[in-house]
Amino acid sequence: MFSYVTDALDFAHKFDKRPQPAPDYEKHYHDFFEILYFVSGDANFTVEDRIYKLRPGDIVFIQPGEHHYVTFNPDASYERYVLKFRESELPKYMFRRIQSRATFYTATDEMNVLFAGLDKLYERFAGSDLDLMFTCRLLELMTLLCLEPETNKDAVHDSTITQIINYISENIRDQITLSKICEHFHFSQSYISNKFSRHMKVSVISYVRTKKIMAAHREILRGEKATDVAERFGFTDYSTFYRAYMKVMGFPPSSKQTP
Repeated sequence: MFSYVTDALDFAHKFDKRPQPAPDYEKHYHDFFEILYFVSGDANFTVEDRIYKLRPGDIVFIQPGEHHYVTFNPDASYERYVLKFRESELPKYMFRRIQSRATFYTATDEMNVLFAGLDKLYERFAGSDLDLMFTCRLLELMTLLCLEPETNKDAVHDSTITQIINYISENIRDQITLSKICEHFHFSQSYISNKFSRHMKVSVISYVRTKKIMAAHREILRGEKATDVAERFGFTDYSTFYRAYMKVMGFPPSSKQTP
């Protein structure tokens, strides 16, 4: 097992004999890429509206801003590799290429060898040498992943949740309220609230707020003025946008950091 963290990379090989759930599901969004390689356990992985039953050798590829979490049998040990990395680690052509990639894959023999070799690299190298070796393995993995088709086995989704998520995505720049969503789909507020919270583990409005801030953050990083971006995403009051931004990102919009 290992854990390696820098400003741009966060690689880990983790093993939990009795896994415990992370209680704060609102933190299951982030503005970087994540790859989970499942080794063993009894777990389901949820990414937005899709739920997957994981099998050894499965890979989950999570795009920035996608809501995700894992549920598991606490009596079964849980082993996985987790690779987190920023856009800056990828060549521009590869970044453009992977933005359209799917979520769920089964590792090839080459990928299995690649993941297993990360432990040996961690034992043998350190400092800049280890950073370079891990970056090379990441690029190799992403190149192989781009050649593979998505694996759809065990994929489960709820059509209502899918429609709500699509509606939010299509109207992300507008003022989105629970009442507007319910009016659009002709469901009661209690029905939508309960159904969404059960699946996503967060409220509809919390999900909307986080998605807006994530999208706003990307525009600010591209050089847009925070006040203009706030108005563009339906915030009529900048102080409200500022507080929401601080809660989600952890720093003010003027800093243009990456989390």
